[in-house]
Amino acid sequence: MQGLKPKNKAKSLIITALFNTIIALVLTFMVMEKQDFFDVFMISQFIGLSICVFVSIAFEVTEQKENKWMALGIFLGLFSGIFSGALLSWIFLAFFRDVDFGYFLKNIFSSVFIFGIVFGVPIIYFFASKEKLIESEKQIQKEKIKRLTVEKEAAMTTLRILQAQIEPHFLFNTLANVISLFEIDMEKAKQMLIDFNEYLRISLQRTRQEMITLKQELDLIRQYLEIFKIRMGNRLSYTINDRTDMSELAFPPLIIQPLVENSIKYGIEPKLEGGTISIDCRIEEDNLSIMISDTGKGLDEDANQAGIGINNVSQRLENIYGSQASLMLKQNHPTGIKAMIKIPL
Repeated sequence: MQGLKPKNKAKSLIITALFNTIIALVLTFMVMEKQDFFDVFMISQFIGLSICVFVSIAFEVTEQKENKWMALGIFLGLFSGIFSGALLSWIFLAFFRDVDFGYFLKNIFSSVFIFGIVFGVPIIYFFASKEKLIESEKQIQKEKIKRLTVEKEAAMTTLRILQAQIEPHFLFNTLANVISLFEIDMEKAKQMLIDFNEYLRISLQRTRQEMITLKQELDLIRQYLEIFKIRMGNRLSYTINDRTDMSELAFPPLIIQPLVENSIKYGIEPKLEGGTISIDCRIEEDNLSIMISDTGKGLDEDANQAGIGINNVSQRLENIYGSQASLMLKQNHPTGIKAMIKIPL
């Protein structure tokens, strides 16, 4: 048990003084047949406050000791408080009532001593229980902080694992597209490789960060789509609209990219005439809302394969934002898929 802290000491003394006043009233009007209240009040305060001070000192001295030393300290603090209070009481009575020390020892000290024992123990129990409660609450807070720290570390570990799953998948698929283009158009393949190299230089630096900005994420997506336009030509078109006016808003990397990749690989690329990808960002009811829609063939045939990237994005959102974030998929009429992300601001 820790000793009383400075703020708690003042509270303890005030509570003790109030408790002593109640005791003085009870003794004066119910036990001692209405003897001088002022005398009883002062003696009650001297003894009660002395016990409080000495027991508080005992707590501080023995706070790092074993329980037996703490018990001994409290015992000594109680009796030190009683004798100190008795001495102050005699000084008060000698000064205001001309009571000599012999008379005090013979007629008053025994009552003061019994009073100190009877009412000192409840005072000690009250403050000991209070300190024990405070210490328990501190321990609970420490455990909560420790648990939250462990949970955060576990969440960040999971997040890195999920990100590590996404990055190789994205890199290898893009590299495969570059290689396949060499067999079709050498010049376009070279340009695509140059663009891809620049994209990797920027993206690998940013995707290793826990958070980037919405503007940086959208810039990466724009570069990513430009690489695919080299290969697909007029079969791929896209629009990116940021209506948030919050370009510097913190945003986790590689959230939009897997969804765009799915739209190209499973929706637009297999479709003979290609299609369009639209990315729209706006603020709705204190949430960042991002819609990624395409006019591809949909995910009916390749839903399981596309679901890997979708599940990874969903798990990352949950690890970062908890249940406040969401990812939903809907059909985009007449053709294609809509992926809707909501992130709390």
